[in-house]
Amino acid sequence: MDFPIYTLDTAPEASKAALAQAKATFGFIPNLEGIFAQAPSLLKGSMALWDLFAATSFTPVEQQVIYLSANYEHACHYCMAAHSGLAKLIGMSADDLQALRNGTALRDAKLQALRQFTQRMLQARGWVEEHELEAFLAAGYTQQQVLEVILGIAIKIMHNYTNHIATTPLDKPFQPYVWSKPTVTA
Repeated sequence: MDFPIYTLDTAPEASKAALAQAKATFGFIPNLEGIFAQAPSLLKGSMALWDLFAATSFTPVEQQVIYLSANYEHACHYCMAAHSGLAKLIGMSADDLQALRNGTALRDAKLQALRQFTQRMLQARGWVEEHELEAFLAAGYTQQQVLEVILGIAIKIMHNYTNHIATTPLDKPFQPYVWSKPTVTA
């Protein structure tokens, strides 16, 4: 099923201000936001949560670790490419970015703990084991950050699931970061 990608000219009136904000933020309207525009509440909600997540206690690199970990778990081609570009832009190391894209361990133990906790939250649908929670806290994170991981995951569910059903085409600025989930062999 084809989902329309709205522009400032074609979007429902209730989505136009949010699309203008997306354009101001990114320099263009990403196709994902163009698709979201059909449901103004989803578009506005996603953008509001994005801004709230940016204001969490996580550093920009840690935020991208959460986003990229969720994108990897959900095998979201669009978001993995988009966040690879964003991660590079905010200064994530090339090694860390490659590890997140390949599904291999990060060198930094604290970032790896964040990645593992995010992955386990997704895999276990929030039912992580006590020892997994304790390992996350022992790595230097806080209970507040446990809850902030949930916020990051919520955003990625909206984004990843929309991309899955809409088969969102990759925007030109994200083309250099095209991605497919690696197949794991035993």
